[in-house]
Amino acid sequence: MKKNSQVNNEEINLIELIYTLWEGKWKIAVAVVISYIAMIGYQLNQTNNFTAITEVKPISPLLIKKYSTFNNLISSSKTPVITTDANADANADANANTVITNDSVDGFLGVIPKITRKKFLNMYIGILQDRRLIQDGIRKFNLLEASQYSDEQEYNEAIIRLASSVKILTPLISKGKKGKIENSYHTIEFVHDDAKKWISVLKYLDEVVNKLVKENLIIEYNNALLFLKSKEKYALEDISEKINNNTIDYEREMSDHLSYLKEQSEIAKKLGIAQSTVEVQTLGNQNALLSNIQTVSPFYLRGYEAIDKEIELIESRNNKKPFIKGLFELEKKKRAIEQDRTIERSKIIIDSTLLLNNQEFSAASIDAITTKFVYKNNKRSSWLAIVIGLIVGVFYVIISNSFQSLRVISKKD
Repeated sequence: MKKNSQVNNEEINLIELIYTLWEGKWKIAVAVVISYIAMIGYQLNQTNNFTAITEVKPISPLLIKKYSTFNNLISSSKTPVITTDANADANADANANTVITNDSVDGFLGVIPKITRKKFLNMYIGILQDRRLIQDGIRKFNLLEASQYSDEQEYNEAIIRLASSVKILTPLISKGKKGKIENSYHTIEFVHDDAKKWISVLKYLDEVVNKLVKENLIIEYNNALLFLKSKEKYALEDISEKINNNTIDYEREMSDHLSYLKEQSEIAKKLGIAQSTVEVQTLGNQNALLSNIQTVSPFYLRGYEAIDKEIELIESRNNKKPFIKGLFELEKKKRAIEQDRTIERSKIIIDSTLLLNNQEFSAASIDAITTKFVYKNNKRSSWLAIVIGLIVGVFYVIISNSFQSLRVISKKD
C-alpha cells in the first residue's frame, strides 16, 4: 500500500509540476526573450571580427618564359677560371704558379643564378615577412585610429602588436586521392573587423614587395657581375705577372748560359779545338766491328767556332718571345680573357630586358580579390541565450510557485 501511495504522490507531483510550468509559460517566455535580447545587445556592442585568408601565388610558367633569354645566356656562358699549376718541383706546394687553364667552366652558374618561379617566390616571401612593411600598411590605411591612443608611442606599440598578429603560413603538404602530393599556396591570415581596409593593405603590400624584389634583384645581379669583372681583372693581372716572370726567368737563364758558353769557348781555344771532335773507339774481332761513341763529353769539345757562333746568335736576338718557354700559351689565354664579352652582354640583358625596363614587374602576387573572410558563427550564441532564458524562466516559475504554496499553508495554520 505504501508503494502505491508513493507512486501516486510522484505522479501527482509531476502533474502539478507540468501544470505549474504551463501556468507560468508567459513568465518563461519573457525570461527567454530577455535573455535573447541581452545576447543580441552584447553582440551588437562587440566588433564583427573576421579571419581573412589570402593566398600568395607564384607567377605563371608563361610569364617566367620571358626570362629564358637571360637563363640561356648564363647557362651557355663560359668564363676562364683561375687554377694553380703545381709543377713537379720540390717546392711547388709553397710556390704554386697561378695560371689560367685551357678548360672553361660554367662560371656564371655559381655566381649568377637562373631566374625561376621558386627563386622569385622565395624572395617575395622573405621580404613579405618583414613586419615593418605590414606596419607601414596598417598605418597608411588607418587600421588603428591614432585618436584612440594617449600618445604616439602607445599608438606605435599597438601597430607593432597588430602587425605581429599577421600570420604568413607555408604551404600544407597532403596526399591526394591517387597518392600524389598536393601543394597549396602560401597564405596570409589576419583577424580584423574592416574588410575594405585590409584589402587595401594587401594591395599595398603586393605593390611594395614586388618593387623591393626588383630592387634586390638589380643589386644581386650587379654585384654578381661586379664580382665576375673583378675576377676577370685579377686573372689578367695574374697572367700578366706570369708572362713578366717568364721573361725575367728567360733573361736570367740566357745570362747564365752565355757565361757558361764563353767559359767553354775559352777552354776550346786554349786546347786548340776549333771544331767538334768525337772520340770513336773501334773494338774488333773476327766477326764484327763495334763502334763505341762517347756521348757524354765536355761541352768545349764541340769546338770554339760552334760555341762562338751560338754566343753571337743569342746576343743578336731582337725578338726573344719565341725562345721564352710557355709564353705563347699564356698570351693565348690572356687574349681569350680580354676578348670575352660575356659579362658585358649579360649586363646589357639585365639592364634592357630583365629588370630596368618600364614594363610591369611581378615576382609573385597576393591574391587580394579572392580573399576569404570567415566571420564568427553567432548561431551558437543565440541558441545558448535561448537555453539559458528557458532554464532561468523554469526555475523562476517553480520557485515562485513554491513560495506561494508556503504562504497559503501558513495562512491556513
